[in-house]
Amino acid sequence: MLATVFPGTRPMTEDVLFELEQGVAVITLNRPGDHNTLSPGMIEGLGTAYRRCDTDDAIGAVVVTGVGSSFCAGADMSGGGETFDGNAVSGEVASCPLSMQAFEVRKPVIAACNGHAVGVGLGIAMQADIRVFAEEGKYGFLQSRRGVVTDFAMEYLLPRMIGVEKALELLMRGQRLSGREALDWGLAGRCVPADRVLDTALEIASDMVANAAPLAMGMHKRLLWQGLDMSYGAVAAKENCCLHYSMSRADAVEGGMAYIERRTPNWSGRLGSDWPEWIDD
Repeated sequence: MLATVFPGTRPMTEDVLFELEQGVAVITLNRPGDHNTLSPGMIEGLGTAYRRCDTDDAIGAVVVTGVGSSFCAGADMSGGGETFDGNAVSGEVASCPLSMQAFEVRKPVIAACNGHAVGVGLGIAMQADIRVFAEEGKYGFLQSRRGVVTDFAMEYLLPRMIGVEKALELLMRGQRLSGREALDWGLAGRCVPADRVLDTALEIASDMVANAAPLAMGMHKRLLWQGLDMSYGAVAAKENCCLHYSMSRADAVEGGMAYIERRTPNWSGRLGSDWPEWIDD
């Protein structure tokens, strides 16, 4: 079963579709004829979609997926040997080309890798907070086998996620992994048949939207990603500030009452109006 385009979906660019339903934004990479290989339109559209997801309080969680049988099969290699030719590549090319990275979005971002995610495609997925891989997919950083260095800040992220040794092997050797192998390596938290990938990601996202406070989720995400570069003491001190701030908000009462009354909580906290600016310092 191939990934589908939702009714009411509208384009961010021709190569990226965007749909919002019941608090879950679905961003769809839309170059199925080219296995969703990276394009300028995809770079622009994905960054624009992430920026909207960060600021739109109607969005509680984000799912990124692909149309067709691939999530993103990496760089567009239609240029053959000139694809990575330094004489042909503009000096403006950046290894992190999106105007906003997934880990900067203050909402949970789930990569629903419905098929192959290699090279830059796996980089896009690894910047997300949660990953669901397809058993049938192939996953890997193949750049070493193309004579270039990887992108999307993988030298920073990978060792923190899966350890230095595994990160070094994946980046230097550039091997392809099956979905199950990628799960064993720690690249994803879940691996399911391809026709279950999107549904699994949507189930996770919908549960977050219904049951978790947006402000608390946003602060957890910011603290965790910031903490990769902070000492234990600095993280604990900022966490303490966040704890006291969250306890002073109406959602702290609502969460307890919803639990006691066995009902779905009605969260009132909004990132647009209640975000503590000091958390970004």
